[in-house]
Amino acid sequence: MKKGREKEGREGKKPEAEEGKITLPREEFDKLNARAKKSDEYYDKWLRSQAELENTKKRLDREKSDFIKFANEDLIVRLLPIADNFDRALLSVRHTKESDAVLEGIKMVQKELSTLFNDYGAEKVKSVGEKFNPHIHEAIAVVESDEYPEDTVVEEIQTGYTLKGRLIRPSIVKVSKRREEDKDAGGLKNG
Repeated sequence: MKKGREKEGREGKKPEAEEGKITLPREEFDKLNARAKKSDEYYDKWLRSQAELENTKKRLDREKSDFIKFANEDLIVRLLPIADNFDRALLSVRHTKESDAVLEGIKMVQKELSTLFNDYGAEKVKSVGEKFNPHIHEAIAVVESDEYPEDTVVEEIQTGYTLKGRLIRPSIVKVSKRREEDKDAGGLKNG
């Protein structure tokens, strides 16, 4: 009888599952596999949504920070012509030798405006003696000069300003070029 049982165990209908492994019908396995793939898709979508949410938060924080940082830009831009007029008034008073009291009054108002601009992060663009930079300078004339190297700002017509590092008005300037005689002297001469 032992032989019969041994044979039945070897040739039995269902072999016993190996330890730690589960056997499933193919149809059930396919359903579970499809559900696992769907679960992976949902997890990937969730991860992307989380990343998109974080990126949106960062972008909104940057935009909010920039809005706060540059909230006074319109006011500063509207005050710039007033500052320009005070600069012109100072030049005018100096040239006509007007009274010292008027000159001192204009200087005081100009100093207060300058302090206000600095308090809000507005700074003058450096121009005269600087190399011409089309990002911060607007050239209205080119002049021959022995005093300055070529492409150097030689005169500032209107002061430019930045607000916390961002250009709000370019400097209007005159730019140097080499004299024609200097260019000819540097070239080859026929002889």
